[in-house]
Amino acid sequence: MHKHLDILRQVARLAAAIAVFTGGMLAVYALLGALNREVVVGALLGWALAVGNFFALCVTVSNAVDRAVRENNPQGAQLTIQSSSTIRLLVLVGVYILLFRAGVCDPLATLLPILFAQTALKLVEFFRKEEKDGDPPL
Repeated sequence: MHKHLDILRQVARLAAAIAVFTGGMLAVYALLGALNREVVVGALLGWALAVGNFFALCVTVSNAVDRAVRENNPQGAQLTIQSSSTIRLLVLVGVYILLFRAGVCDPLATLLPILFAQTALKLVEFFRKEEKDGDPPL
């Protein structure tokens, strides 16, 4: 149960960080006078896809590590993680293609949140390290 709480905490932190970046993106769109329904829908869908992708990554890695320890097979865990990465990428590409072909969202506003995830992960990890060191988070 503790493992699941850790995963949910990590996902919640990343979701909040991506939401902040996405809010900033929407503010830029508003300042440029380009904020419309498609941009907002794209931002929401992009945020959901980025968070869902990270959640799937966390669950896959956690399960693969547990299985590697249980079966003493680190190569199997590595293969599981690598294949999951490929599958997640293909699913994301498929979803993005469907969304863009349907014309329900702005492509840039939909893609940027998944790119924000990389920066958000670095920030979340930075602040998490400070918490572990005993310093209060900023």
